[in-house]
Amino acid sequence: MGANEAAGFIAIAMSLIGFVTVWIKIGHDKGRQETIIKSLEQKTEKNEKEIGELKSETKTIQIEIARHIGSIEAKLGFIKDAITAIKGGRRAAEE
Repeated sequence: MGANEAAGFIAIAMSLIGFVTVWIKIGHDKGRQETIIKSLEQKTEKNEKEIGELKSETKTIQIEIARHIGSIEAKLGFIKDAITAIKGGRRAAEE
């Protein structure tokens, strides 16, 4: 085996090692990216679920507020009618 043959063999071996190294690196990076993507998908699903729950809670709160406002309006209407009746009674007494 001459020096040229040895140099050629070393060049081929280095090329094969480089090629294998690149494929290993690509495979590793692809696996890491898949793990990151799965993690992000899980976080997104969790956030979407929490958003849905918050929307439901918001609707419940809106309904409760509407009920309270209706109750307050009814009480204010009663107070207004009572004041009107009192004023009407005073006017009648003054006349």
